[in-house]
Amino acid sequence: MARNQHSAPSIRVGLFGGTFNPIHRGHIAVAEDVLSHYNLDRIHFIPSALPPHKAPAAIVSADHRLAMAHLALRGRKRFSISDIEVQRRGPSYTIETLRRCSAGQTTARHFFFIVGMDAFLDIHTWKAYLQLFEETAFIIMSRPLSGRPVKDFGRAIHAYVCRHISEDYRWSSRKKVLRHPTLKPLYLADVKPVDIASTRIREAVRRGHAIDQWVDPSVADYIQQKGLYR
Repeated sequence: MARNQHSAPSIRVGLFGGTFNPIHRGHIAVAEDVLSHYNLDRIHFIPSALPPHKAPAAIVSADHRLAMAHLALRGRKRFSISDIEVQRRGPSYTIETLRRCSAGQTTARHFFFIVGMDAFLDIHTWKAYLQLFEETAFIIMSRPLSGRPVKDFGRAIHAYVCRHISEDYRWSSRKKVLRHPTLKPLYLADVKPVDIASTRIREAVRRGHAIDQWVDPSVADYIQQKGLYR
């Protein structure tokens, strides 16, 4: 995925959405992998305001999650936080986020929506999901936070895409990409598995255990000071 030296300058931007409840070292590790491997200029972390597929009771306020993301990513110049979904309020639909990111851009940008395999295999339940593949390329990570390798990763994604998106996607195992005549490409990222889960962190907080091994110390301090996840 090297840049074409003869094309007009453009910025390659990764969009990494999620609840980040809370953001942890695993999120940052896989983002660094993707940033390097796909030659991205930067990655925007996009905390959701109200994820349509998750129970609101299990999620702390978007303002808290934004604050923790700013703490965790402080000093990382190629990572930034976007409050686009928080400002919009209401359910956080990806199609609306993508269109707002694209609107009014004065610099040529190529967007790559970064998503884990588990979330991608549920994408047919998302709002206007077919239109997503007209708007953005995808970088699909191989269950990066499960701590387990994925068998037949490419085959599983290809079968799902043919069933739910389009049978015209063609799989290149050498380049690990699915390409389509008119829709955006889907890149399959074998990022290093990281055995960290937000659910485990929240449970550790409830039990009064230390969580510094999973989150930035400033995030751990914030959680304690605000009494989150008790």
